[in-house]
This record gives sequence, C-alpha cells and structure tokens, in this order.
Amino acid sequence: MQPLLTVGLLKKYFPLERRIFSGTQVMVRAIDGVSFEIQKGETLGLVGESGSGKTTVGRCILRLIKPTAGDVLFDNMNVTRLPSSELKQLRRRMQIIFQDPYGCLTPRMRIGTILKEPLQIHGIGTKAEQTDRVVTILRRVGLRPEHMNRFPHEFSGGQRQRIAIARTLMVNPELIIADEPVSALDVSIQAQIINLLVELQRELGLSYLLISHDLSVVHYMCDRIAVMYLGKIVEMTSRSDLYLNPLHPYTQALLSAIPEPKTGSKREKILLGGEIPSPINPPDGCSFHPRCNYKMEACTRVEPVLKGVRNSHYVSCHLR
Repeated sequence: MQPLLTVGLLKKYFPLERRIFSGTQVMVRAIDGVSFEIQKGETLGLVGESGSGKTTVGRCILRLIKPTAGDVLFDNMNVTRLPSSELKQLRRRMQIIFQDPYGCLTPRMRIGTILKEPLQIHGIGTKAEQTDRVVTILRRVGLRPEHMNRFPHEFSGGQRQRIAIARTLMVNPELIIADEPVSALDVSIQAQIINLLVELQRELGLSYLLISHDLSVVHYMCDRIAVMYLGKIVEMTSRSDLYLNPLHPYTQALLSAIPEPKTGSKREKILLGGEIPSPINPPDGCSFHPRCNYKMEACTRVEPVLKGVRNSHYVSCHLR
C-alpha cells in the first residue's frame, strides 16, 4: 500500500553564529536524518524528551520552516520542492494542532471569524455556506453554534483546544499533525480531547502524526511509535511491540518512568545520568552513549544505523 506520507532523511540545521578566526558556521542540528512513513488512517506517535526535535519534524513536514535537506512526500508530491502556489493548495490536505490552544487563536477575532478564515483563504463556498460549515464543525467538536460570536478568552482551555481542532477540520484535511495537543490541559479534560481525536479519525478516515512526551497518551492513540533522541529516531515499531519488548536503552528508560496504576507494582526504574547533549556539538559515535548504562567502546566511535531486527521493529543500537 502506498503511504500517505513519506519522510526521507529529513534534516534541519539552524545557523547560530560564525566563528571569526576559522570562518566556520556553528549549527544547531535540530533534526539529523529522520525517516518514517504514515499510512492512510494510521496514527504514528513521535516521542522523546524536550529538545529531541519532535516539533521541528512536524513543522518541516508542513514546510512552516524549510528543511535543510531530505524529502517529504505527501501523496507522491514532494512538499520540500513545491512552489508557493501549489503548496497553498496542498495545505488544505495537511493541518496542524498547536500545543497552546490560546496562543494559536487571535484574541481580537470572534470564533466564527477565526473558523471562516481558512475557507476564505482557499476560496471555499459562499458566505452562507461558510457560516453553515462553521456551525456544523462546532457541533462536531462538542460546541454550540452561538459560540461563534464569542472571543477566545471567553472559553476554558479545553474549549479552546476544541476550537483549534475545529479550525483544522474546516478544509477537510487528510493528515493532521497534533503537536502535544493535550499537554497544556487539565488531566480531567485531556481524556475528552483524546477521545474526540480518536472519534474524528474513525469517522473521517484521518491520519495523525502525534507528537507527545506523554507515553500513556501515545499508547492509547497510536498504531506505531517512533522514539527520538537528539534529532534522530533511535527505535520504531508497533505500539504493542514497543511497550512489551523495548530494545533501545533510551526507550527502556522512558517506559520505566510511566507511573504504574496498580498498587504494589515492582517495575524497576531506570535512571539516566546527565542531560541530553547539546545539538550544537553532539557526541561522537552513538549520541546516547554518555548516558547509557550499557555503552561499549564501539559506542563512542561508531554511529549506529537504524536497522530492522525483526518484523517492522527498527532500532539504532550496537547491542542489537
């Protein structure tokens, strides 16, 4: 089956400064050779610590920021090379839910105006049809038609996130990049938003790239999971395989930190020393070796490649 989205060796380096005497450019390697696919109707989870490059991947896919290298193929169209006119049309099919549901809504615009804006930009429908579309989508995300006359500050955090989701649905997208869609919400509201996203996927056939650091949310929503560390994917497999048999030491440490709901659980906690290295000057060899409890001499010299070790389970580690 042809994937809906194919990301190949995607890189994004941000220039930081130029050294006067050497003349070399100092670069922040936000993402450094990321590759994955998403099938139609599938949810891929992208997890990792803050600073691992997850959000940058999502924004490069949509070309909100321009990649340094690599390819992003959406339905066989190379997003990284499309001219602006074609990119505008393609963005009807790819949308994003931002992490902050208040910061992404213009505070001086009424909700109805905010939701109509995508339709106006793309020239979809008459004014009456646009209003009908707003009413339909508001109901679909659990809000009332009269809410379209209010301003963002008049809503709770959960309601604002529903509005943000409604805005992504206005142009009937096929792929939604959900960047930490519930991390800014109260725990009691998170489940409602997660279930809404799951229902929308089932009813509309949506595909998701779910960016999150919450492994419980990822386990509930995702079909497959990719684990990122310092701009690279270090492990990728199905949800069940990752949770039952994690192979990379970093993945094992992440999973050990998930709180156990059962009293008396004896899951061993894996504590990592130090912090994630700087993407300006990543370590030689395996980028995880300064924090790894199993590092070997080869880990400090040779960078491991992401390889398949069994059916659809990929890992980047010299131990495997």
